[in-house]
Amino acid sequence: MGSVWQYFQPPLYWQQFEELCVELLGEVYDVPNAQQVGRPGQAQNGIDVFGQSSRHGRIGIQCKRLSDLDEHNNPYPGGPITRALLRAEAKKALGFKHDLKLWILATTARRDTKVQEWVEESNEEWQQAGRDRIAIVWTWDECISHLNSYPNLQRKYYQDVIQVCAPKDLDEIILRTIAMAFARPAFEVPLHCETPSEFFQALKDTQKALRTGELVDRESRHVIRKAIGGYHELDDSHARARLGEVDKNLKLLRTQLEQGLKDKTIPTVGTCLDIREPALAHYLEELRQRCVDELNQVLRGTAIPTI
Repeated sequence: MGSVWQYFQPPLYWQQFEELCVELLGEVYDVPNAQQVGRPGQAQNGIDVFGQSSRHGRIGIQCKRLSDLDEHNNPYPGGPITRALLRAEAKKALGFKHDLKLWILATTARRDTKVQEWVEESNEEWQQAGRDRIAIVWTWDECISHLNSYPNLQRKYYQDVIQVCAPKDLDEIILRTIAMAFARPAFEVPLHCETPSEFFQALKDTQKALRTGELVDRESRHVIRKAIGGYHELDDSHARARLGEVDKNLKLLRTQLEQGLKDKTIPTVGTCLDIREPALAHYLEELRQRCVDELNQVLRGTAIPTI
């Protein structure tokens, strides 16, 4: 019986995709000197990765992490390769300072027979022009095939994925992401020291991590960690129920603060919240702490440090 292959999601960022292509070139074509051309993003004539194989000669890769955006401006994994794009990139690569024997367009787009036909068009034109060069496309399907052939690359780039052997492993990945989301000033600094806009954004980001498993950096807004689902995907029903309460309390905290700012019962002084009513201040602080306490109750049953 043959092995069951693992599916891998494309890297979130083009820099990561370029780094992966360097490693793939080294493994697939036995290129010990595979390297990026210049710094990341400094392609020369469209070549991002370059190396020389004793068997295949000089090889250049143009990396295209293509993506469409959904209604929330989040990237779908993959995107279209057009005939115009492929031909333009193939032509641009002719100006590369080294005479390539193999030009590869590596993309996160899925395999498409039309793209294969366009590649053959370029190969026929090069052959007719007397060029000793071949073009191929690595779609994300080819990248997956290569990743399944080289376990070292799997461990290097997809360690979290390949270590998921049981439901508890997936639970740990989700819980670590949620714990990271709560380890921020919004759950440590006294409420009267919070800036409303930053505090609401932090609560929103935390809720998103809790519900979807996606955590973004507070400054760059880039995704810095992505689990396979949020608390709804937890196999542990006890943990799922407790984090459901955390979600409800976070929503209630946001609602109470938003209403207080709207009806002026919670004014702002300078850039900070000014919760003048002691009972309200105590209630909101308690509500926030309850979220942390509920999460810590879940984390105490795992190997993950509490907040």
